[in-house]
Amino acid sequence: MQSPLSHYTTLAKRWAWLIVLGIVICGGGTYIVSKLLRPVYQASAFMFVTLGTSSSSPFDRTSASISAVPSFAQMLQPTGSINAVVLNPVVSENPGSGLTLDDLNAMLTVKPQSNTQIIEVDVKNANPQLAMQLANEISSSFAQYAGAQLQATVQIIPAQVPITQSNLKPLPLAALGALAGLGLAIALIVIFEWFDDRLSRPEEVQDEIGIETLTIIPKLSRTERKKSTDEIPPLAEGCRALCACLNTIQARNPFKFLMVTSVLPGEGKSTIAANLAYYLAVSGKRVLLVDANLRQPSLDQHFQLESHPGFADALLEAWAHLDVKVYGQPTEVPTLFVLTAGRVSANPADMLLSLTTEKLFGYFRKASYDYVIFDTPALLTVADAQILAAYVEATILIIDASKTPRKILSRVRQILNRTSTKIVGVVINKSPWPEHVEIRQYMSEVRQPKASVLMDMPLEASTSAQANGSGDDLEDNTPTVTILNYNRAQEE
Repeated sequence: MQSPLSHYTTLAKRWAWLIVLGIVICGGGTYIVSKLLRPVYQASAFMFVTLGTSSSSPFDRTSASISAVPSFAQMLQPTGSINAVVLNPVVSENPGSGLTLDDLNAMLTVKPQSNTQIIEVDVKNANPQLAMQLANEISSSFAQYAGAQLQATVQIIPAQVPITQSNLKPLPLAALGALAGLGLAIALIVIFEWFDDRLSRPEEVQDEIGIETLTIIPKLSRTERKKSTDEIPPLAEGCRALCACLNTIQARNPFKFLMVTSVLPGEGKSTIAANLAYYLAVSGKRVLLVDANLRQPSLDQHFQLESHPGFADALLEAWAHLDVKVYGQPTEVPTLFVLTAGRVSANPADMLLSLTTEKLFGYFRKASYDYVIFDTPALLTVADAQILAAYVEATILIIDASKTPRKILSRVRQILNRTSTKIVGVVINKSPWPEHVEIRQYMSEVRQPKASVLMDMPLEASTSAQANGSGDDLEDNTPTVTILNYNRAQEE
């Protein structure tokens, strides 16, 4: 079962690009914008306000002044009663600057200092000299008004020319932007995961369609795709585990015909079918692998075999010596034979519906094979796999963990339930879940046999690899065999 930590690790790997993108775009954009903005300078003047007459005691004057400071500051605010009276003279003193009362109020901030007789007058402007001048002029105008109308004495500490800009510098702003980008990315991930219909853990397969998972094949990195199968312990052990499961199932409920299909194209069924046939053959089983994908055949290229005659040719022609024509071509593994697709037809479904199909399966049934494995097209794209399902006894369903929607799985189960085939299990391919970390760690400490199956050959030109098996499965100097390219065949 997948632990919560593993689940979050998987999410982090899946959405790392979105997190990085959000941080880079928001942080970088904020930095660029902040660099383009004009700098703003703040000049601050301070007014020391004293109320009362000389006959009042110092304590009374101080108490009265402290109490009056908040009121005076409020009166100077843009909505205050004396705002225009105090600021209009300042506007009149700067006719050449085009300054208006609204402009001056936008620059002005009046802050009373708590429990003191001081009012701070702040003016912000892109011109530091003008900011200082306006702050001092506003303070002087208020001092004149307070002396005449409020019976208050105002002492002014004049503003100085500001040296540093008051707005945040680009780097702190960029850090805030990056933090906002991170938050936005996390919000988007939550939304995407909420509506995401893909599998989030292996157990969901059985929950959705009630079918056992036979094995899980990990998603390979680019480096691993260039290696042979036995150099990738999770991949090799996954294939061996699949063979062991099938042998156990066959011993309990004997069957001969096995169909390997997938829900959608590109989930790796041809790769699984080829490796399954190979591992069964090297374990001593006599196997015939049939390329029943008559629309996009691939096994002839990967096994470096002649494409004719093949499965389609047998369907098109009622050959007299059918046992010879559909025996299959030998491979470098003595017990593995491959029947290629043959000529490609425009209407494969019509060919499969013919009476020759039943005749072919009658021959396969009599032939001395332990397994006849059919590599078919995807179930939901064309009708070919559904037609063949009526003839085969067992089916393995390949599911791409990274793209197969949950809602489609129930449709597949309904389709296969209408046929006589039995779904023996599911193979989860390209698994993004970190269950294989333990296998990698364990197998790295175990001496591995030489590579026996090359999985990452170019699609156009296959390669062979010499297999040296372990003591349990393979003899020394096991014959080589050409197997599907794991990287490119994931699209088949």
